[in-house]
Amino acid sequence: MLDGAHDFALYHPTFVSTTTNHMAGKQGLDRLLDHSMRGAFHDSSDRYPPPRCHYDSRQELRKTITDWATGQSEASEKLLLWMHGPFGVGKSAVAQNSAEALAGLMRLAASLFFSRPNRRNDSNRIFTSIAYQLALRSPPLSDILDRIIMSNPTILTAALPIQFQELIVKPLLQLAQVTGLDGWTIILDGFDEIDGIDAQSDIIDIIATSIHERTTPFRWFILSRPEAHIQRAMRARNVTPSLHTLDLPLSPEDDHEILTFLMKELEKIGEKHGLPLAWCTEAQLAILVKLVGGLWIYASTIIRFIGDAKSLGPQSQLRLVLSLAEKQARRLATNPLAVMDLFYDLIMEQIPSPILLTARKILLLQLFVPQAFEILSIAHILQLSTEELSAACSFLQSVLFIVNEEGHPSHIQFYHASFMEYAQDPQRSKEFCIFGDILESVRLEVIERVNAVHSCSAGGSLNLNFTPWELSKPEDEAETRERDALIYYAMIWAMFKLCERRASPISPSTAAALQNVAFSYIPRFARGSSIMGMAVKYNALRDNLPPEYRDKIIRKSTNPLHLNKTPGHPGNKHAFILGTAPNGLICWPHERDEDLIFFPFRDGGTWLYEIETSMTPDTEEIAAVGTKPAPTRLSGKKQSRAQASSNNVATSSDSTTKAKPKAEQSDAIPIQAQSTAKRRRKGKRANR
Repeated sequence: MLDGAHDFALYHPTFVSTTTNHMAGKQGLDRLLDHSMRGAFHDSSDRYPPPRCHYDSRQELRKTITDWATGQSEASEKLLLWMHGPFGVGKSAVAQNSAEALAGLMRLAASLFFSRPNRRNDSNRIFTSIAYQLALRSPPLSDILDRIIMSNPTILTAALPIQFQELIVKPLLQLAQVTGLDGWTIILDGFDEIDGIDAQSDIIDIIATSIHERTTPFRWFILSRPEAHIQRAMRARNVTPSLHTLDLPLSPEDDHEILTFLMKELEKIGEKHGLPLAWCTEAQLAILVKLVGGLWIYASTIIRFIGDAKSLGPQSQLRLVLSLAEKQARRLATNPLAVMDLFYDLIMEQIPSPILLTARKILLLQLFVPQAFEILSIAHILQLSTEELSAACSFLQSVLFIVNEEGHPSHIQFYHASFMEYAQDPQRSKEFCIFGDILESVRLEVIERVNAVHSCSAGGSLNLNFTPWELSKPEDEAETRERDALIYYAMIWAMFKLCERRASPISPSTAAALQNVAFSYIPRFARGSSIMGMAVKYNALRDNLPPEYRDKIIRKSTNPLHLNKTPGHPGNKHAFILGTAPNGLICWPHERDEDLIFFPFRDGGTWLYEIETSMTPDTEEIAAVGTKPAPTRLSGKKQSRAQASSNNVATSSDSTTKAKPKAEQSDAIPIQAQSTAKRRRKGKRANR
């Protein structure tokens, strides 16, 4: 480390290793990483390229933060720094530059950059993610954490206060000294995007209590919008003594730095396209700065829009942006949301009419399809090739991009949460909204796709390749089965989530298609995935159905045999039935949420129950079907992505926490990485 150095002395030095060799071969830490949000770390490839303060902008603000973090300012005695500001003012860029600066100074303990549309916002994975990064910084701490997790793996899914105590506070207490980490900073950016406002308030309380009781040696830097519930939490009596606040408002003082950013980036675009140096005039730059109105996210999106390779060229794109000036003046838009909405309208208007509907469907399904095999799943549902889907998304390259893994498109990534907030709000996006009429259309499309797959798989084996295009075949046949089962699972998940959306009535024609679904097939075909089961929001689904279809599609069972055979649960709970014989499926109440009913895909030590095909609705009985698991594995990043996505949409019957998916809370049962399982022969009655 000090090769070639001379003529200096070190007094009482403390070194903290930042290499990762000490993490190798530790199963407990591997589990900890599996329960972390690796994509939210400041140096993650999932965020590349991250937002940054460009061309030496905001130097004074960045120095203020660095001085606080290194104990060189009057505010340094306050160990909780909260920087708040409206959307788009560049909070994440400030956080990124701060994280990189502190990492260079060996003063960054951990960092998390939350993102709602990119599903990096699971509250149950915050303290696990911090603990893993602390283990990276300190080899002795990594050894302690590894032993703790191996002795009690359930800590990884415990309640937030327990996770904080067991994964952060107690391991630090076991160290002979923690001076190597004293005063290091933990950065939490996009705090308002964490799933659940109650969880956000709880985390602030946990951090403030830790500071007050001196159970951890860290500084905490939180960045968020000034949401009302966060303001209330920050004003709490136990928080204010430790709190220092920075306001990052929309300010005309930023105009000069935004002008510099726009000028430099437009020069790059002009050079790439062989345009004259002054192809964008000073007058046009002044209009752009006025349009941006201090919103850095607006400036960044404008640059991506003007540089769009699929457009008629930068000059044409620049004219389109400049045309917004008159509209903005007419609207007198002083609300930052209205300013951005005009630009988002412009982006949507550039999508050709034949493609616009497909693009809106993709955006809608992206909310409801698990991230593992997201592109393949959406393409299958919409009967598109992955190339066609990527081409449709390319018209939105100003606001999103597609992540490729192992040479294939994997999932959609958004630059900023504001675009999907716009797309989901009918008051803001109007005819471009992804809900409303398009919701019912996509519901029916997904249900019809499920019925078509079931029809093609009537022989007993899942068959997805009835489509006009064929999925590429992995070399490993077991991997092919696993992949197809995951795509099937994503399709079923999307069907239920679309139908459960609150206050969104299902039309009679869609309900009729849903009644025809062979629900009894679902466990059989999804069993080849790495998912253990699925749950449905009983009241939400039933309330959305037309009254005449409710009992035909979902209802409580009156059969006493069902009551006595609830798998792994007390025998005093009602069973539920999805569909009718011969295609019905028995479901069970979730043990922690009475509104959830679940059905397992595999036995896992319990039994699966289906309505026997020969029975009528009036004489429903159940047949027990056992399974014999046969493990298979996905390779490389695919396995990690499948595991992470499944964890995001799963809850454990043994866990004390609830996991969340993207648009709405997840209702699935926990996963274990297992694969296809063969049925034993039917015939045994459940009461034998």
